[in-house]
Amino acid sequence: MKVTVAHLYKKLDELDRDVVELKKLTDRLATDREYSPILKETFLSEMAKLEDQKSEILGLRVEKLGSTLKPPKSKPNQEDSKPLERVKEEVTLSLPQEPKKTERPVRKY
Repeated sequence: MKVTVAHLYKKLDELDRDVVELKKLTDRLATDREYSPILKETFLSEMAKLEDQKSEILGLRVEKLGSTLKPPKSKPNQEDSKPLERVKEEVTLSLPQEPKKTERPVRKY
């Protein structure tokens, strides 16, 4: 699968933001409610999953498929000007398939 590095940075930012939000929610939970331990456990497990995804992204191997250099068109009057080169890089990454969520029983009170 071809993915650009910019997409990975966006995904990493999204994962970091989600972890921070879950941490805030965990800190704001009322401890005297009967549902609090269940929610806290769920938030912590989701935070662990997000951290695992982050570590998987950071552990990906980056391949440089190719680069193209475009030499500037030389004009007789402007031989002294510095040439500009553009490099286009594509990155190939093998992203792991996300595991399907297992069905968990819904607790009714």
